[in-house]
Amino acid sequence: MLSQRRCRRSVARREGVFARREGGSVGTPPLRLVRLIASSLSHFGMWSTLGISDDQNAPSPYLLLEDLVFVVPYCRERCFALHFALVVYVRFKLGMEPHSPIPSSRFVDASSMSALSSLYLRFVAVVACILFRLAKSSSSSGVYGARCGLRAALYRLLRLSSVTRNLRQIHARLYVLGVHQDSFLVTHLISLCHRAGDIHHALSAYAQTQSPTAYPLNALLEALVDADDALKRRGVAVYRAQLRDCQRGDANRRPNCFTFSPLLRSCFPSASSLVPQVHGHIIKFGVETDVYVGTTLLDSYGKCVNCELARQLFDDMPVRNVASWNSMLSSLARSGDILEARKLFDQMQSRNEVSWTSMITGYAQNGYFGETLVLFQEMVSAGIKLHEMAAVGVLSACAHLGALGLGKKLHQYFDRESRGLDLFIGSALIDMYSKCGVVDQAAEVFTRMPKKNVVVFSSMIMGLAMNGRCIEALQVFNDMKKVGIRPNDITLVGVLCACCHGGLVDEGRQYFGSMVQKYSIAPKLQHYACIVDLLGRAGLIKEAYQFIRDMPINPDIVVWGALLGACRIHGEFELGKHAALRILELDPQHSGSLVFLSSACARNRDWTGVKKITKRMGSSGTKKIPGKSWIEVNSVVHQFFAGDKSHPHSDKIYMKLDELGRLLELEGYSPNVDSVVCDVEDEDKEQALYVHSEKIAIAFGLISTPEGTDIRVVKNLRVCNDCHSSIKLISKIVGRDIILRDNNRFHHFSGGTCSCKDYW
Repeated sequence: MLSQRRCRRSVARREGVFARREGGSVGTPPLRLVRLIASSLSHFGMWSTLGISDDQNAPSPYLLLEDLVFVVPYCRERCFALHFALVVYVRFKLGMEPHSPIPSSRFVDASSMSALSSLYLRFVAVVACILFRLAKSSSSSGVYGARCGLRAALYRLLRLSSVTRNLRQIHARLYVLGVHQDSFLVTHLISLCHRAGDIHHALSAYAQTQSPTAYPLNALLEALVDADDALKRRGVAVYRAQLRDCQRGDANRRPNCFTFSPLLRSCFPSASSLVPQVHGHIIKFGVETDVYVGTTLLDSYGKCVNCELARQLFDDMPVRNVASWNSMLSSLARSGDILEARKLFDQMQSRNEVSWTSMITGYAQNGYFGETLVLFQEMVSAGIKLHEMAAVGVLSACAHLGALGLGKKLHQYFDRESRGLDLFIGSALIDMYSKCGVVDQAAEVFTRMPKKNVVVFSSMIMGLAMNGRCIEALQVFNDMKKVGIRPNDITLVGVLCACCHGGLVDEGRQYFGSMVQKYSIAPKLQHYACIVDLLGRAGLIKEAYQFIRDMPINPDIVVWGALLGACRIHGEFELGKHAALRILELDPQHSGSLVFLSSACARNRDWTGVKKITKRMGSSGTKKIPGKSWIEVNSVVHQFFAGDKSHPHSDKIYMKLDELGRLLELEGYSPNVDSVVCDVEDEDKEQALYVHSEKIAIAFGLISTPEGTDIRVVKNLRVCNDCHSSIKLISKIVGRDIILRDNNRFHHFSGGTCSCKDYW
């Protein structure tokens, strides 16, 4: 009861104060005060300072604000007066009665809220100037309170500003009010400049601050981390300058635990060698036990691919949170140590979205595509929301395994969630559809994307090229130039691949010659390999070899491999031997070259030479890459090797193969036993061709899918001549389209023909 009476008396006193100072009873319209102070406006000179027009014909609410604050310059109720002024001001602007309640923000439309925010910004500007005048005119006992009020008002003014122009005006106002050295205000000014993207002004504000403390430094380092590389490098220089003043004995400038995280991030990518030095400073200033600093340091060592030091740091951390575990997990995955990364993932007591994303991305980037899809299914079962980066990893796995069904489900998921097709997801979908042979859907995604960059165009060009739609690929390249997007080296690889698959020799030469002249792109080994492949496929073997000899850079395995492949196609075994030997000089365990040499000996019936090469492969530990094929049925990816009988439906698969063999004989098919390089009878060679992995996958697809369904198979090696000929006939016999992707391109078999037109 006592507290209630005191509360009522306090309210009564406040109401009485305002009633007496307004010259009337409580509830008197506040605009009545305007007439009392109209004559003193010129004395205060407030309008020119604020940039507000002096219109005495119409009462202004700013006059009321001025009166409410200036009438009570020394009273304890100043804060209450300012709050009351704000309420009256907002009511006035909303056209409400002085004592009616202000509506909640959720009942006000967006345009009204935007206008109200602008009005509130102007109100705080008025209050800031008024408080500054109070600080200058008050007695010594009232200066501190006015100064604190000024600081709070300017802070609120900063928080309400998000446009660079406004921030610069407020910075100028800090100079006018004499508070431009206030560490608190400068820190928030730098942070807001960072948020607005004006990093240069943030640097200017910091440079004009005398003896800045650690807080403006931390804010500036955070801003520089998100800048371009040129500005990011200045973070280290700013830290060194601060460190020199700290060493002179200024303790306020001493770095703290919030300094080193942005400093470490500013070391990448150009100054990664400084990470150990920053580590030394972390120990020197005694913040190595901070989990936030330790996690950033752990991540930095991971980016430097120094997993041993990162693991030692991780094991020595006194406190580890989920971010620390995720950082170590990402470091292991980034370095390619997937088995250790999975072991760490299984040890985690608590996993979040980042944990699953790091593991899925690590699997996809290191070629563990089957494991990627399995882990994705586990993540879905655990109820974890799909992150964008995880989605890109899963789509990459779908692309490599030909898992079109799962890729389509992910696409439908993005449509349901209304996420839209951003640059990352859009590029991944284009790549997935293209590598699954559904290039029309890839083109549809490309058309629907509201924003496109060079990566999106390059993905579309490469997708069309690998599917044999070379003219369309070149048209997309021309469209890209028309919209003003400059191609990069990856784009030109796609263009040259399109020329290669389409046999467009003259066009390929023209595009290769324009790389330096038009686009200032120095050709890399990939571009030289494309030209060698282009000339070799066209039968210009000697010209391709001369092109290699004239290269300004030393050819690598890929360049010689392109020539070796052309020699295999056109039967140029002598030049092929030379290319194979050059490859073996670069990689003594290159299985493809040894297999070619073995094949060349077999064609000449040199079985002794074949045995020598086989013995060499055995002694050096070189193994021929086994051919394997994948096919997706009902969102499950099945894998087959040559002669594989491990599948649960092997009996039915081989029955289907026998049936296809009989039907092929009726069509006049005879096996091409020349592609088998073993010293065995022709009958055994025919049997070896009969059980190639792609044929087993096709047979499984025929018995597992409805009539009329397309069969999609992915193979890790180049399809052999015999399989290419037989699959053309199979597509005619069963009346189905068969899409086969080997390690070079797509083959769309339909009605006894192939989209490559036997040019592969």
